[in-house]
Amino acid sequence: MNKSIQEQIQSLPTTPGVYLFKNSDEEIIYIGKAKQIRKRVQSHFSSQKQSINFYAQVVFIETIPTRTERNALILENDLIKKHQPKYNIELKDDKNYTFVSFSPHDFPIVSTTHQPKKKGYRYNGPFISAREVRSYLKHLRKLFPYRTCIHTYEKPCLYADLGLCAAHTPHTQEEYTRILLGLEAFLSLLGGKRIALEGYDISHSQGSYAVGSMVRFSSKTPKKDMYRRFKIQSTTNNDPKALKEIISRRLTHDEWSTPDLIVVDGGKGQLAHLKDIPLPIVALAKGLKRDMESGTLYSHYGSIPLLSLPPLISETLLRLRNEAHRFAITYQRLHHKKTLL
Repeated sequence: MNKSIQEQIQSLPTTPGVYLFKNSDEEIIYIGKAKQIRKRVQSHFSSQKQSINFYAQVVFIETIPTRTERNALILENDLIKKHQPKYNIELKDDKNYTFVSFSPHDFPIVSTTHQPKKKGYRYNGPFISAREVRSYLKHLRKLFPYRTCIHTYEKPCLYADLGLCAAHTPHTQEEYTRILLGLEAFLSLLGGKRIALEGYDISHSQGSYAVGSMVRFSSKTPKKDMYRRFKIQSTTNNDPKALKEIISRRLTHDEWSTPDLIVVDGGKGQLAHLKDIPLPIVALAKGLKRDMESGTLYSHYGSIPLLSLPPLISETLLRLRNEAHRFAITYQRLHHKKTLL
C-alpha cells in the first residue's frame, strides 16, 4: 500500500456509507458500501488481497456517508448503475438485493432470489443479508408452514410430514392463503413496510367484571384512535372464550380497517378457540417475566422463542402485547369502580 492511500484511509469516516475508488484519471473503477467505511476500505488493501490487480490502480478514495447500512446499499446500487465501474462485475447483474418470492401456484412456493423478475410472482423485499433472511424464514416456517416443494397437493412432501408444509391434504387453499398472509406480515415488519397490527387481552377480577381490549399499531407506532374496549357478554371466567368473543365482535365492524396480523396474550389454549378467525393470528405467552427472555410465540402450527426473531420484530410484538394488557387492566379497574358506585 503506497503512502498516499494509507493517509487517505486514516482520514476516512467510521460511519456507514459508500466508497469510490478512482484511478489516476479520476475515473471511478470500483464502488462499494460498508457498515464502517474506514474498516472496510482498509480490508481491501490488506496484505492477503494485494494480488487483486485493480488495487494498484487506485489513486483517489472518495466517500459518501449515509445514515444506515441499508441506505448505503441502495446508494451503492444507484451509483453502480449510473457509472458502471469496470471492476463491479458482481453487482452489474443486480444481484445485490435478496427478495422472498411467492410463485403464482394455487399453493404458492416460497423461495429467495436476487432477481425479482419472473412474471406472475409476488416479491417481498429487498433485504440486505441473504443469510439472515434464510435463517429468519427457517424460524418462521415453524409458525407458518410454507411450501418449498414441487409435489402435488395429493402427494405430501417430507416437510409436510414434519408439520412444516401446509400445501397438501388435508389443508385447504383458504387456510394456506392465511398462512402466507401471516408470513408476509412478519417479512414486511423486517423489511420496514407499514402493516396494521392488533393486540388483544382480557382482564377480570376473580372472574367478575370481565372486559377486553384491542390496541392497534401501524408497524411499531401505536394508533390510539383505533383502540377499542369491550365488556365481556358470553362468559365471566374463561379467557380463551372471551378472546374469541371480542375478536368476533370486532370483525363485524366493516368500518374498521382489517389488520394484517392479530396478536393475543396467551398460548396454545387461547389459539385453540380462535381457529375460525379468518386472519393471521399468533399468541405471545409470557414466562416468569413479561420480557423477551421468557416469551414464546405460538401459531396454530407451532411455536418459537421470541428471541429467535430479529430485535425489531420481537420488541414490536412485546410492546403490542404489553400495551393491550395495560389497556385491558385500566378499563377493568374503571368498569369495576363504576359498578361499585
